Amino acid sequence: MKRIFIVNSDPQVCTAIHKAITAVPHVAFFAFDAVNAISEARTCQPDLIIVDFRLPAGDGLMVVERLRALSGFRWTPIIMIAEREARLEARRILDAGANAFLPKPLSRDLLLQHVGRLLPAEPPQGTWLDSVQAG
Repeated sequence: MKRIFIVNSDPQVCTAIHKAITAVPHVAFFAFDAVNAISEARTCQPDLIIVDFRLPAGDGLMVVERLRALSGFRWTPIIMIAEREARLEARRILDAGANAFLPKPLSRDLLLQHVGRLLPAEPPQGTWLDSVQAG
């Protein structure tokens, strides 16, 4: 099961994103501001991070830059979501280390497409090969 970390100041948006990606077996973790995002990410060690551009106590760009500076998050996929006006910031967002930039309003299909592309598939569980190797 994948660990997905959602950072957004609105708990309802966090819940909506969590529900939108139910096609991917996952456990969701949440943070609601930039400062807590860094410490919570260290605690939950996510497989994927979805972060909003606008956050209290900093912004999503700061979160991405600080996480990328930590060796444990150098390769963790990060999706940044932002208002359409922030498209002008897309280059800065990607240069900071985000793997994808998605404009609001967030399209469920586009979100799932990027989540599927960025998260490695889980190996199948309980295959016949597992029982042969165990025996």
